[in-house]
Amino acid sequence: MATVALISPPGGGKTTMVVKTAVRRPIHILDIDNKVRAMATFKPYLDKGEVTVKELGEDIHEDGFAMRVKSLLQNDKVAKPPKGWATIANYVEGLENDPQAKAAGTILWDSFTLTVPHIRAHMNFVGGRNKFVWDDWSAWLQMWTEITDTMCNYAMAYNKDFIITIHERVNERPGERTKGVEVKEMLTVQGVPVKTRTYLGIQDILIAGAIPGQFGLQYAAHFTDVYALKVDVDDEDHPKWRCRVLPDGLRDLRCSFDVKGQAEWDPDFRQIWGVMPQPRKEVTKK
Repeated sequence: MATVALISPPGGGKTTMVVKTAVRRPIHILDIDNKVRAMATFKPYLDKGEVTVKELGEDIHEDGFAMRVKSLLQNDKVAKPPKGWATIANYVEGLENDPQAKAAGTILWDSFTLTVPHIRAHMNFVGGRNKFVWDDWSAWLQMWTEITDTMCNYAMAYNKDFIITIHERVNERPGERTKGVEVKEMLTVQGVPVKTRTYLGIQDILIAGAIPGQFGLQYAAHFTDVYALKVDVDDEDHPKWRCRVLPDGLRDLRCSFDVKGQAEWDPDFRQIWGVMPQPRKEVTKK
C-alpha cells in the first residue's frame, strides 16, 4: 500500500500517469476537476470499467455573479451556502460504503488544487465573511491536515493505494540568508485587523503545493511517496513526459521503492515500483 502525491504544473500528465499505469486496479477517481469523462484519452478505460468516477458537479458559489461582486468588494457573507465542500466531505465520510470505491485498488483525488476554492468558500460562509483573516489560517491548516490523514488512513485500512494530484507554486522561505521577519498589523475598511509577515533579506526558493498557507509547504509529510512530473521538449519540439522521484533541492520528493539511485523515470508506476499490476484481494477492515 502506498500513498502518493503527484506534483507538476498543469499539463504535466498527473492524471494520465495514474489512469494508464496505476498498479492496483480498478481506479476510482474523486474528480474535483470534472475532466476525466470529458477527455477522449480516458474513454477506453471508462468503457472497460478500469476507471470509475465520482464527479463533484457543484459550483464554488451559489450566488449570482452580480451578488458575488458586492460580497467580494464589501467582504459580506454570501447569501446562499456553497455546496461543494459539503458534497465532498459527505462523500468522503461514506466512502467505505460506496461500491465503486470498495471495488477499487487505487483511489485518486484529482485534484487537491481545485479543492481549495470549495473549502475556502465553505469556511468563509461559516465565518460570515468573504475573505480570510489572520485566525482563519490555523483552521485552514487543520482542515487540510484532517482530510488528508483521513484518506491516508482509509487507504491503509482497506489495502488500497491513495494518490492525489496537486499543482505547483513558487514559495520563498527563510534560510541562512534571511535576516529576520517583520510582522505588521493594519485595519481593513471594515475595521478587521489583518497581519502581514515579511521576511527581511534574501530567501531561498522552494516549489510548494498550490494550496495557500502552510499546508502547501507541509503536504508532502503525509505521503509515503512524492513525485514531480514535467515535460521536456527536444530540439524538434517533441514533448517527453518525465517523472522525478528523488529530491531535487526544490521539492520535498521521496520514493519508498528501491529505484537504485535513478532519479528520473518514464511516468509509469509499474516501472518505478518494479511490479506489474496484480488483481486486488478483498480485505475486511478489522
